[in-house]
Amino acid sequence: MVSGAVFLDDDEVRDLFPPATAVAAMRQAMRAFSAGEVTQPLRTVLRPPSREGGEPGLFGSMPAHVPFEGRHWFGVKSVVVRADNPAKGLPTHVGTVTVFAPDTGVPVAVLPAGTVTELRTAAASAVAAEALALPGPTTLAVAGAGAQARAHVTAMAAVRPIRRVRIWNRGPDGAAGLAEWVRTEHGFETDVCATLAEATREAGLICTTTSAREPVLHDADVAPGALVCAVGACRPGARELSSALVARSTVVLDSAEAAEREASELLVPLREGLIGRDHARGEIGAVLDGRVPGRRGERERMVYLSLGLAVQDVVAAVLVAKLRAVRAGADPASAWWRA
Repeated sequence: MVSGAVFLDDDEVRDLFPPATAVAAMRQAMRAFSAGEVTQPLRTVLRPPSREGGEPGLFGSMPAHVPFEGRHWFGVKSVVVRADNPAKGLPTHVGTVTVFAPDTGVPVAVLPAGTVTELRTAAASAVAAEALALPGPTTLAVAGAGAQARAHVTAMAAVRPIRRVRIWNRGPDGAAGLAEWVRTEHGFETDVCATLAEATREAGLICTTTSAREPVLHDADVAPGALVCAVGACRPGARELSSALVARSTVVLDSAEAAEREASELLVPLREGLIGRDHARGEIGAVLDGRVPGRRGERERMVYLSLGLAVQDVVAAVLVAKLRAVRAGADPASAWWRA
């Protein structure tokens, strides 16, 4: 029974989920997750073998049962990841986020997974920046030039005063395009850098949003006091950060359970004997609640490792669907999210 479900498009999601709204929602989502209020298994990932037609990509399913504004919601993200999609004019992540009415289980909203993922990931990084980055004006370095890179510039600008943006990408045309967008959209002074080290060495905030399989950011490239938000290596086997950088930094996670199973950023230096199993300080939700300490000094280098969580998708989808219903004239006292 899906006839009553609302289908939202990318433009509606972007309009209804601006940075301030998204950051507040992710702050709430991560607190609930680390407080044990969310029921969420590790994601299921299907990786079919390659055929003559080429790499099939992978399919991920991420369900969760989430508290939100006094109700508890079932939701699920179903997404196919195709690395070759950008060449076809499509995002790498395609699929849906579906949420179900609390009291009936009827599907009530279906949203585009790619856009939800883009916005909630950047907003979660901004939550980490609020909690862990040094205050005051800073230089933002961005590795990558895709949708996540753009979203991270916008999200970081919502929580920190950015004085300059420095961009590195494997493809210089992509970096130049992002730089022009940053200048036009945000008015920041922006540099395209020939190497990632050039982009990051004087940056207080660093966002790695690449599809790298092997480390691109190294220990010598990150200044004391900087915060690295690493979001690109969201599947086992992929890394953006070197083992030495992880070993010599304070690490905060989105999910300790997921990181223990899937975060090669931690698993590789653990196998190499550079860190112990207790190397990560804790989860960002616990930092927000004061149960785990955040930054302890101005020269402490910090890393926020993000794998992405279903709770983020479900909270984002419920909130966007609610805001759309209100905009359409629904009565908040009797609308479906209260039923």
